[in-house]
Parts: sequence; structure tokens; C-alpha cells
Amino acid sequence: MRNPKHIFVLCFVLLCSACAPEIGLKLGAPSLPESTAISHQSSSAEQVKVRVGSFKDSRPSQTMVVIDGRKVGTEGSVAGTVEEGFARYLRQAGLRIAVLNAPSIDGEILDWTARVEPAFPTTEAKASARVKVTIRDSRAHPLYHATYTGEATRTHPMIDGEVVQSVLAQAMGSAIEAAVSDQQFVAQLAKGRID
Repeated sequence: MRNPKHIFVLCFVLLCSACAPEIGLKLGAPSLPESTAISHQSSSAEQVKVRVGSFKDSRPSQTMVVIDGRKVGTEGSVAGTVEEGFARYLRQAGLRIAVLNAPSIDGEILDWTARVEPAFPTTEAKASARVKVTIRDSRAHPLYHATYTGEATRTHPMIDGEVVQSVLAQAMGSAIEAAVSDQQFVAQLAKGRID
């Protein structure tokens, strides 16, 4: 007869390994969720036009997720995801996205990572995002700089790649929401037009 302690340890190891998400060597940059925190602003916001310029991926590492010490790289365009997110959230706030003759935003992605700690009975995924935004007037002169952060956490018995992408998306989405909801940010865009 086998030792009950060995059977218990074996069962515990199997359960813990089942809690670890099965994610390959790379994880794609997730699409950002629809914002529930941004409300359509007044009609004066609708008169504000903005161009969404390029964002540079300035993360210190291409690691997007760390799972129990194992590093998972990034696949896809992190910068493109952030640019599209800014355009969508600004539009949702009532601003008009323009191509010419409007103040613009550009910036740097300083952080966008998640950490997954497999455990029993639940695994925790925590994500953080930090983006630096520059507002330029319609002649491309810098007007305003600010850094915005976002975080998200999720615990679940079985966390997979889809859940990790969701937590990452929520973190970056909340960083962009912080910018778009910042009254100073919107005020600088409003005064950035020079005819």
C-alpha cells in the first residue's frame, strides 16, 4: 500500500500544476475593452478636434507576462493597440478625431505587463500599464505632458491566456480612461488649435 502522504503530495502537485495557465512563449497585445468610465461630455467637447499621433513602445523589456517566474514575450503591435484605444476613447468622450489642422497627442508606453502567480485554490493575475502622453498644438509645439497609470487584478481557479489578455486590456484601458477623463488634458486639447 502506498504512503498516504505521498498520495496527498502528488494530488497537491497535480492540482497546482492545473492552476498554472498554459500560455506559450508569446502573447498577443490584446484589444482594449469598451470603456464604461468615460461619459460623453458637453457639446463644447464635440467642438474639440484632436489628431492621434504615434506612440512609441518604450517598455524596458518585451516581456508582457511573467508566469511563476517564466517570461512570456509580446506578439503584435503594442503601440498600434494604444493608438487605436486613444482614438476610440476620445471619440466616446465626444471629441472629434481629425487628420489635419488640430492639436495632437503622441507618447510612450512605459509599462504594460502582467504577473501570474499560480496557487491553489485560486490563481491571481495582476496587470499594470503606464503611458506618457504629450499634447502638441496644431503646429506641433509641445503644450502638455502627463503620465497615466492603470491596474487590474483577477483571481480564478483556472486562468488561461484569454483571461490574462483581458486583465492586460483592463489595465491599459484604465490608463487611457484616466487621460481622457482628466479635465486638464481635455482643456489643453481645446486650447491647442492655432489657425
